[in-house]
Amino acid sequence: MTYNKFTLNIAVRVILIVLNCYFLISEYLLREYIITVVNLAVLLILQTLFLIRYIGRSNLQIIEYFDLIKNRESGFKLRNTQNNNSFSRLRKRFNETNQIIQDIRIEKEVQVNYLNHIVNYINIGLLSFDEKGKIQFINPEAKRILGLNNIFKIDDLNSLNKDFANLLKNINPNNSEIIEITNNILKQKLSISCGLINLRNTKIKLISFQNIDKHLYKTEIESWNKLIRILNHEIMNSITPITSLTKTMKKYYYKGEDIMSPKDIPLKTISRTVEGLEIIEERGKGLINFVNNYRQLSALPTPNKTDINIYKLFSNTKDFFIEEIRNTDIDIAINIQSKNLVLNADKDQIAQILINLIKNSIQATIGQKGGKIVLSARQVDDNIHIQVSDNGKGIPENIINDIFIPFYTTKESGSGIGLSISKQLMEMHDGTISVSSVPNKSTVFTLSFNNQ
Repeated sequence: MTYNKFTLNIAVRVILIVLNCYFLISEYLLREYIITVVNLAVLLILQTLFLIRYIGRSNLQIIEYFDLIKNRESGFKLRNTQNNNSFSRLRKRFNETNQIIQDIRIEKEVQVNYLNHIVNYINIGLLSFDEKGKIQFINPEAKRILGLNNIFKIDDLNSLNKDFANLLKNINPNNSEIIEITNNILKQKLSISCGLINLRNTKIKLISFQNIDKHLYKTEIESWNKLIRILNHEIMNSITPITSLTKTMKKYYYKGEDIMSPKDIPLKTISRTVEGLEIIEERGKGLINFVNNYRQLSALPTPNKTDINIYKLFSNTKDFFIEEIRNTDIDIAINIQSKNLVLNADKDQIAQILINLIKNSIQATIGQKGGKIVLSARQVDDNIHIQVSDNGKGIPENIINDIFIPFYTTKESGSGIGLSISKQLMEMHDGTISVSSVPNKSTVFTLSFNNQ
């Protein structure tokens, strides 16, 4: 509506100017009344001036508005009138736009203050410098770590380490470096990361750093503790079934409370004893090799792959737990596709995995009536799948994805290491270990190998 009034006002003024021009030209050609010609000329000039002034008023409002914006004046308001003409409407729109600009500036200031607060209180040192090496910004934590309150150039850092400035100048964006500095005779190791910002055609390097001495020390202690726990876990897992087996073998030579004489010992007992001793010897050698490899404080030992008869591996592993399950209602069964099924893998390491899994299954089924653990194996194309399943209490759905995490355990006496080691050993065999469980019904661990 206002726009229509403005257009109508301009149109009327233009029409009047045109009519005035018509009459002025007519009177000028007739040359009858000179005074009339003069009056019409004066009126035409006035009409033109008023039109220019009328249009110029809006231009002045716009110029005033943008001048104030240019000078970053945010507290101004254009004077509004009660008139519902185009200029009042224009003033109102300008004031509304100005209010939006003020809100944006306030929001920007809040964000800047928030970021400044974070940067000033974060426990990571931050500094930035330009291509000339001039420090543009440094936060309080950086000053505290470096022990320098007044830093103006990046070269000032050479007092802490002669290579410090060069390292910061040459470090590539998104890369990290470690440097040792000496601050007031105190040595620190700093982890340094770099980012690059293009600010108004000027390249600014943003450097973040923190003291990692405490972190390294803590990590070193944790690594030693983890190593000790791993060794303790694996030794106990092997020693316990060996102890149980020797206890069983010892009973072969007792009749009541008396030791049997050599002539009364049947050949079958001697055969079973030799078989048991071979198992103990084999497991002892495997344990010694395992511990010796861990002394290197490196990764798990590289698999020494040989062809393993899976049925024999299952039988030997089962024998480890004869004594442990003797007085329980647990049965360990073997279900294998073929007694001649062969797996190319490290015998000791796979035995270690099976011991871990069977031990977990015993703990899950002990105390339950009709507890059963099944060792099964089958070949599908070039893949061999070994499974350890039980009908115990199962694994709750909310923790089943966490059980392979190192040191995660829900048992009071557990270390949370066995399944983690099993997973690592399977990865070293280019295989996988997976689990499925239905609480209070079944749990199945599957070892999958590519046997090409």
